[in-house]
Amino acid sequence: MTHAELTSKKPIAGRFLSAAALVSLLTVAGHTSAQETVRMQDAIERTLESHPELALWSYRQQDIQALSDAASQRQPAQLSLSVDDAIGTGQYEGVGAMQTTLSARWLLEGKQVQARTDHASAQKQVLSARQRLQLAETTAETATLFVVLLADQERLTLAREALEDERELLRIVERRVDAGRAPATDLVLARTRLTERELALEEYSHRLQAAALRLSAQWGAVNDQLVASGNIHQAPTLDQQAVLTQLNDAPVLGVTLAEADLFTAEGRLSRAEAVTPWAVAAGVRRFEVGGDYALVAELSIPLGGGARNAALNRSLQAREQQSDVSAQARLKQLEVEVRTLLLELEHSQHVIETLNQTILPALGSGREQALQAYERGQLDYLQWDNARQQWLSARERLLDEAEALQLQWIELQRLTGQTTYF
Repeated sequence: MTHAELTSKKPIAGRFLSAAALVSLLTVAGHTSAQETVRMQDAIERTLESHPELALWSYRQQDIQALSDAASQRQPAQLSLSVDDAIGTGQYEGVGAMQTTLSARWLLEGKQVQARTDHASAQKQVLSARQRLQLAETTAETATLFVVLLADQERLTLAREALEDERELLRIVERRVDAGRAPATDLVLARTRLTERELALEEYSHRLQAAALRLSAQWGAVNDQLVASGNIHQAPTLDQQAVLTQLNDAPVLGVTLAEADLFTAEGRLSRAEAVTPWAVAAGVRRFEVGGDYALVAELSIPLGGGARNAALNRSLQAREQQSDVSAQARLKQLEVEVRTLLLELEHSQHVIETLNQTILPALGSGREQALQAYERGQLDYLQWDNARQQWLSARERLLDEAEALQLQWIELQRLTGQTTYF
């Protein structure tokens, strides 16, 4: 199985290729970077400090805080001035009988203010949950790009070793052909294999630069000479029960719960704003006849609306039930995703263990025996080359499985909101 085939079916391989990384690849032609070594934790910290999209959250928080402050304010009082019994006829001619009233009117909207405040608070919770989710996504994205770079460094090392091995084997073939102990076709095949290895080395060199560019773009840099420091074969410690326990605190579930609370809060706000609030007014009235003053007061009580309120209550109950069902469904879906990843991790660990303990030792021994048999004339070149290629393919598969295991672990950490990497 090729590297592309293997990684394409893994949870997050190939998922994260940001626009910034693509722009970097298009704009660095001829650019020479200084070599820099970085650990995964360093890469993650740089990303969280300098990733362009993360900087937007401070403005979003300021916006939602301003809306929250506005929601907690009551409607301002209304000041009104009324004039009665003026500029009429008879005894109301002119302003001698005029009555002037200056009053202030307040809406008694305690429930409405509370509903608006609760709605704004639910919006803040959604924002916080989404921010936490993006932090987890961005962290996983950086970790993924780091692992890809680390794996490509290992592939480049394997390619160099295979090239040196081909050069040594070419010398063996040349001695046998010169001595008349092997056909000239063996020399053609050996030189062709050497050329293939040279092309593979060039390909991995270019791919390594691209991986370095993608990773450095996470913190706004452009460096095609970035070197990842770490051991891709370091297997994480897997505690399935602990992982399943962490599901209730998963970022994606937090967003679902926050959005469900906001959905309910919107229903409560609609119900509160559908009710016309009581209103009170108080003021002072002046009587031009006699120049006297008197206090005035007013109380407005809305009537009716019971059927509408009952309908809105039913809507609110349906929203609350829908929110509960949505959260439970998302939790079940998340559990399935996590359990699937745990199975894949177990399989990758078993494959790696089998390769290390059984397949590679056997193929390594077979490779040496095939070389000796070829030199004695007991094997032709193709049989000898087949034994060598199986050994090289097993080494490449070991690296592919190690990379896949790390990517599966990163996806597991992303889903559960953890950041325990190597």
